[in-house]
Amino acid sequence: MSIIKIQRTNCIVAVFNDDDVLLSALRKSREKGYGIIDVFTPFPVHGIEKVLGIKRSNLAVAAFVFGCIGLLFGFSLTGYTNTFDWPMNIGGKPIWPLLSFVPILFECTVLITALGMTTTFFMISKLGPGVIPVIYDHRATNDKFVVLYESDKRGEEIRNNLRAWGVEEMRDDEHVQHNMPFPLPFKLK
Repeated sequence: MSIIKIQRTNCIVAVFNDDDVLLSALRKSREKGYGIIDVFTPFPVHGIEKVLGIKRSNLAVAAFVFGCIGLLFGFSLTGYTNTFDWPMNIGGKPIWPLLSFVPILFECTVLITALGMTTTFFMISKLGPGVIPVIYDHRATNDKFVVLYESDKRGEEIRNNLRAWGVEEMRDDEHVQHNMPFPLPFKLK
């Protein structure tokens, strides 16, 4: 039995108006060694993964594994159905005509891959039904770019540099994180 550990970190919420200003500020922040907790953008910003040092996701490997499971499920379904559950011998047709089952195998592969990837994405993102998300600025879903900086040691230095780098507004807040691999259905903040 694991115990839920909730970690709270003081942070600076910086709101930017433009994605180019955001990328420039993130580059300069990385050069200075500031701790960037998270970035929220209203649309995908090209090149932000490289600036933040985010490695490529392993979701493609998960998709391949789920696809293999779906294909195996399709083979098992067609084999069981034609051999044991409802065997039919029509005019000497083989018991397991593989070419006839290509659509079934394809659909089973796509179905299991889609369901598995959806579940995997929700678990990795700690999202899903009943989860109450922590929103640091509601405008991040509309037209603003929000960056959370760790402010424990160098808070004033970060604030001064952010003003020079074109931040629109800043405020202090608290970042909440937990150690569970699944989403928590209660409000953390």
